[in-house]
Amino acid sequence: MQNNNSFKKVLNLPYLVRALLFFMACYMVFWVVTHLSWWFLIEKAGIEIKKLSPQYWPAFIFVFVFFFLPCLYFFCSLVAKRFLTINYSKLVLYMGCTFFGAMWYEIILDTLFVKFVGQPGWLYKVWPIHYGYTSGVGMFMWPLYGFFVFCMNSAIEINSKLAYIKNGAAKTYLFALDAMALEILANIFSISLFHTYLFYYLPGDLRHFTTIQIFIPYLFACGLGAITSLFLERLKKNHFIIGLIFYLAGVISLFWLA
Repeated sequence: MQNNNSFKKVLNLPYLVRALLFFMACYMVFWVVTHLSWWFLIEKAGIEIKKLSPQYWPAFIFVFVFFFLPCLYFFCSLVAKRFLTINYSKLVLYMGCTFFGAMWYEIILDTLFVKFVGQPGWLYKVWPIHYGYTSGVGMFMWPLYGFFVFCMNSAIEINSKLAYIKNGAAKTYLFALDAMALEILANIFSISLFHTYLFYYLPGDLRHFTTIQIFIPYLFACGLGAITSLFLERLKKNHFIIGLIFYLAGVISLFWLA
């Protein structure tokens, strides 16, 4: 009953207006960060964007994972206001399901971009697979995002001051914005250390790091994720096995598409 009341609350006009204003504020921050980053990295530091040779892909993945893994954990712990305790079996469930679902969603979504817009929404530049709609990096990046979702859900549950976002609608909205922010950070990381985009968004409003055009598809994806999370939370056993099966299915899918 409490969840239903929370869901109804986010649909009222004042709440929606605040959500719109918050989105506009976030977009302004994204615009400033991406343009300042471009100015500093490309114009000031003189970095030249190049194609990353396949021989450096393993190094890219290693540094990417071991840079963002602690950053995401400590950020979520900061939100929770305490160090998070990890249920590793359930974590594997989140990581495996996130990888499988996100990998196929980006392929389907980019295919729809081509069909209805005439061009892809993005192209992967590191280990591209299936015309660049997805990437072998996803075997590590998407489980890492599943780790973030798991930790952030835990942080929201722990921090009593975040009770107002303990519902599917609010989490969907926040995770859609988080995804755009993480994309910006991922490309800043990629350009800074490896002089390449990890993924290149064809719309240029945010210097190709991400784009406002992806927000609505992300809302849909995060909505599906919120529904999936409710289902995952109801699972009482076999978390590790189910997560591993989904992860292996994702790996097989990638190599089948390659």
